[in-house]
Amino acid sequence: MLAAATPLPALAQNYGPADQPTVIRDSFGEVGILDMPSGHMAPDGMFGFNVGVVGNYQRYALWFQALPWFEASFRYSRVPWWLNRPPYYDRSFGGKIRLLNEQDNFADVSVGLRDVLGTGVYSSEYLVASKHIGRFDATLGMGWGRLADDATLSNPLGYIFSSFNQRNGSSTPTGGTVDFGQFFHGPKAGLFGGLIWSSPIEGLSLLAEYSSDDYTGERNYRPEIKMRSPVNLGLSYRPLETFSVSAGWYYGSTYGFTLTLSADPRAEYPSAVRMGPAIPPPALRTDEQKQKAISALHLRNNEASAIKTGGPWVNMPTAAERAKQDLLQALYSETRGVRDVEFEGKSLLIDANVADNPQSQCDSYARIAAASRSEITSFALTDLQDPSGNVYFCNLPQRATTSFAVRKAQSAEQDEAKIAGKIKAGLEGQSLVFAGLSLGESDLWIYYENYRYSDSAEAAGRVIRILMAEAPSSVEVFHLIPTYLGLPSREITVLRSGIERALANNTAGTSPNEAVSFHPAPLDNPAFAKEALERYPAFNVSLDPKLTQRVFDPDHPIQFMVYGDLAALLQIAPGLSLSTQLTGNIWNDYTYDREPGSVLPHVRTDVLQYLKQGQYGISDLSLSYNMRLGPAVFAQVRGGYLEDMYMGGGGQLIWQPEDSRLTFGADLYQVWKRDFNRLFGTQDYQILTGHVTVYYSSPWYGLNFAVHAGRYLAGDYGATLEIARRFSNGIEIGAWATFTNVPFSRFGEGSFDKGIILHIPLEWGLPIWSQSAYDMHLASLTRDGGQRLVADDSLYDLVRVNNDSDNKDHINEFVEP
Repeated sequence: MLAAATPLPALAQNYGPADQPTVIRDSFGEVGILDMPSGHMAPDGMFGFNVGVVGNYQRYALWFQALPWFEASFRYSRVPWWLNRPPYYDRSFGGKIRLLNEQDNFADVSVGLRDVLGTGVYSSEYLVASKHIGRFDATLGMGWGRLADDATLSNPLGYIFSSFNQRNGSSTPTGGTVDFGQFFHGPKAGLFGGLIWSSPIEGLSLLAEYSSDDYTGERNYRPEIKMRSPVNLGLSYRPLETFSVSAGWYYGSTYGFTLTLSADPRAEYPSAVRMGPAIPPPALRTDEQKQKAISALHLRNNEASAIKTGGPWVNMPTAAERAKQDLLQALYSETRGVRDVEFEGKSLLIDANVADNPQSQCDSYARIAAASRSEITSFALTDLQDPSGNVYFCNLPQRATTSFAVRKAQSAEQDEAKIAGKIKAGLEGQSLVFAGLSLGESDLWIYYENYRYSDSAEAAGRVIRILMAEAPSSVEVFHLIPTYLGLPSREITVLRSGIERALANNTAGTSPNEAVSFHPAPLDNPAFAKEALERYPAFNVSLDPKLTQRVFDPDHPIQFMVYGDLAALLQIAPGLSLSTQLTGNIWNDYTYDREPGSVLPHVRTDVLQYLKQGQYGISDLSLSYNMRLGPAVFAQVRGGYLEDMYMGGGGQLIWQPEDSRLTFGADLYQVWKRDFNRLFGTQDYQILTGHVTVYYSSPWYGLNFAVHAGRYLAGDYGATLEIARRFSNGIEIGAWATFTNVPFSRFGEGSFDKGIILHIPLEWGLPIWSQSAYDMHLASLTRDGGQRLVADDSLYDLVRVNNDSDNKDHINEFVEP
């Protein structure tokens, strides 16, 4: 091992990172050879599914290159015979960590574990090194546990600590616990290794390995299981980037093969062509228009800043003073002799040099005054320099005549309505919903809803291009406020000239960071409220076929159900909605004869009864109200039939501090267990359940963390830890584990609740724009401990749709959607 990790002479030309052969996976789903692991890692982020068959052994694995140096896998295996149980189905987790990274003269060195948290069927640990030398890939490793079956040498760790010479027995039959007394323990260690030759035929490799696992455990119970040789020979072929197959002759006694399907979530979209609305072309202002708009914006900003800050050196006119100056300017431009004007409420007094015909002067002044200030009700004329002090009361024009100010306001309103109509048509052409508009001299506020694009930056980029084409050239700042189910959550402020500069440069890597900023949406949204009077109530309905699966039943390892889903949403008012979801079985091969076998309240383990008696029923019928209590504080109140198994009511709170990676949440629900037929009845079980939650979006590799602590459906108290990696295209892969005050012995098989999270947007894999996604929460077993209410953190999902971190990851899409 030391020799493999130390610098090697240039025996042959080494592969660089760009031309290394594609990795091969062993029958356990690890990067390896045939049945043995190697020291290599897959490209960062890769994930996929593995089927490995060696004789009568079957292994199904989900694997994920979670980090550049960490490989994780989950396996479900069929063992022909174990502990006198034919056949035996085993669930286990595995992991591998790279200690040294391959370079020109260094090998990849990794340490790994098989069968963590399992029942110990495949319990083993290994240290392995692999090196590319020309077209060859050489591997040498040392194993413990099952990988020490050949007992090649004494455990080297035993020379340091004698305790390493003793290895505990297999884990308890219930599994779910980590036995640190096994790791790298045992009186002996085994050696394994192998060689891969990349042939000149693209994608074809020849494989040979020496295995240190001779299946001693199985042969102890079934002597007829034959392992005649530790040498395995085979080949691997990758006809596609996403698919490979390996096959060979194993242990001198049987054939085997491995099928691997893989995907790269770092790829934006595998499909180069996408059906849907074409991206609007950008419209750029002339330099003169741009400069004029920027100058006007600076002037208004300076005036606003001066009024806000004040100070003895600032003398900004008040609204009354500005109105007086405007009227004087109008009088000066059309008449002669006016000295000053004074307002007293709605009364106007003009000081002027009164001529011989005061009435004519009155009519002339009154016409101008009424046009400038429509609120004036009385008007007088005097000459303050005349000792007589005569005052002449003048008649104002008839009110039927519309003032200039009113006409100007009406014209501006008509212009805004015309612009709003064009922008609304543009949004509809992009499958976006117009939700309100307000037009200022330099600013435009646009409210819209996106139910088409899974990437909110994609939608925002299209909105920006529509505004560039339709907004007046004087508008320099766009305020985009996306809403979701009637709830404004974020404001995206866009400097129009900054976007224009980025487009005009037309260079790769041009970033609009300085042109785009993110803030909480304003609490007062009059334009949105005005448009809501026309938009609500709104009704949507959809009918979709769906597929679900049930796995890990020992008698029927995988079962499927195809069902129809009729969903309807009635948005009564902004934030207030009534949702319903009806489901009906189309086809399934489920079996319903397995008893829950739980000593805890059956809060989840009788799911088969719901599937059997409620094949046609109500999955959701609930009324919810979403609101904002502050700029970054959101609340939801919800009641009704909340999910397949529970009805009741409660609420959620979310606080998203600005410019913070932390989000805080809380939920509380009183729920009753529903009848098995999933209609309107309830059973004699109720519980108050709730949690406080801390969410953290880390800056490392897109990793997101969440900790939920509180009371679960079975009345147990504890916490759930979730870790998931989110990629820029919306794919999310992770895992969770829940520990409560229920002892492992009472929890049952598995010891504690745990599982895998997988979220794949459909638009990533299909040539369409869609917010639909494939979601899987794959639990190793369905138990009653540590169970939460479905969608008890749905408010977080709602406000997360337009969160800042996702938008910043896609900042370039504000320029180029």
